[in-house]
Amino acid sequence: MGTKKKKFNEEEFEALEHDEVPGFRTAFHIIISVAVIYFIYIFSHV
Repeated sequence: MGTKKKKFNEEEFEALEHDEVPGFRTAFHIIISVAVIYFIYIFSHV
């Protein structure tokens, strides 16, 4: 982690830099999918 200088529209600014951790994106998609399916199940059986 740290900062990285980037250029945008001829202006230079600092942005936070991060390394992507493998597996988090997949876990996020699985959790969101399960939550959506759960809410559909709850609200369709009123």
